[in-house]
Amino acid sequence: MRVLWLSNKILQEKDIGTTGSWLEPMAQALVRSGEIELGNITAGKVNSLTRHDYGAIKQWLVPVRRLGRHGLPSHDVVADIVKVVVEFRPDLVHIWGTEAYWGLLTARGIIRLPALLEIQGLKGAIARVFEGGLNVREQMACIGLKEIVRGTTTFQVKKQFGRWGAFEREMIQSHRFIFTQSEWVRAHVAALNRSSTIFHTARILRKQFYIASVWKPIYSKRIFFSAAYAAPFKGLHTALNALAILKQRFTNIQLRIAGAIQKVGIRQDGYVQWLNRLVRKLDIDKNVKWLGALSADGVVSEISSCAAMVIPSFIESYSMTMQEAMYLGVPVVASYVGGLPSLAKDEESALFFPAGDAEMCAYQLERLLIDPGLAERIGKRAREEVLFRNEPERIVRNQIEIYRQVLALSSERH
Repeated sequence: MRVLWLSNKILQEKDIGTTGSWLEPMAQALVRSGEIELGNITAGKVNSLTRHDYGAIKQWLVPVRRLGRHGLPSHDVVADIVKVVVEFRPDLVHIWGTEAYWGLLTARGIIRLPALLEIQGLKGAIARVFEGGLNVREQMACIGLKEIVRGTTTFQVKKQFGRWGAFEREMIQSHRFIFTQSEWVRAHVAALNRSSTIFHTARILRKQFYIASVWKPIYSKRIFFSAAYAAPFKGLHTALNALAILKQRFTNIQLRIAGAIQKVGIRQDGYVQWLNRLVRKLDIDKNVKWLGALSADGVVSEISSCAAMVIPSFIESYSMTMQEAMYLGVPVVASYVGGLPSLAKDEESALFFPAGDAEMCAYQLERLLIDPGLAERIGKRAREEVLFRNEPERIVRNQIEIYRQVLALSSERH
């Protein structure tokens, strides 16, 4: 079976610690099955259509172009994509996410093939909480030179996400077959397209997590946080406020922040500049460690030395970092939002708190810090859940079977 992915990431061996970490292990596993011939199209820093194979996987990069009001890039880029489709001759197209324009190509019949739309993040839903509970004054304080020059203030990006929501709705309403990972995503799909066939799937973790040692309760006062990028809806300010509360009891507590968040000069986001000021205001300079982007090995090493992981987001459709922590048996404290409650049960395999509630976040973290028995129980139950859910062979078999079902159902319709 020949499957063409339309994705937001170039497949590559190098682990650069960015989002989409599940794509490489899934691609490799599908090819190893011997049942799938795989291709991938993504946008990259190229001037023209470029071939960039990843092992046995055929891969093409198209130039990054500004999108028109119709949501698509220039005609030449679209023509290049169609050219690749004709050349590769896939049986099925798998669109990874609605955050980019890929799903519009199949929704509008530019690519006329059986198509499977996988939901990742939903920008329209994110727009509702993009400011992460910050008031107008705080949002104004997040405006720096970069935001003024690029037009990327919190207010502006929130509007951009909201506008993209119309294209997301078009994609969801126009696709018959849709992949989801959580009840929250399924609810959003069902609200827009009752006639769609919804398939449930999980994601393969990076190989380093499958071979890593299981976490054991330690007397560390380190808390781990990870985000692929800085945005208010990720709730890092909630974690910092919770840290300040915890510092009153644990003077040596430390929040260890992974991700390419801190930049230099004009590249620094205004939100991060505001976070740096917040850190000084709360007098937690010595309690915060900015780690930068980490490879999978780096994440395993860091998180294994921490007492817990915190996920303070205001919205998440699904969280790979939460799955990775759970697989290692590291207890997680997370906001009760979006798809996160589908991944763990409160008081059993994670501890939850209301988004933006720094006091409750601090309280849940403190429970783990002072009660090793609770931390071990939460971590052990979390690992039990993901050992089945994120088992690679089962996920790959399910993925291939869904591909077959989509093709069979598409043939019946015609």
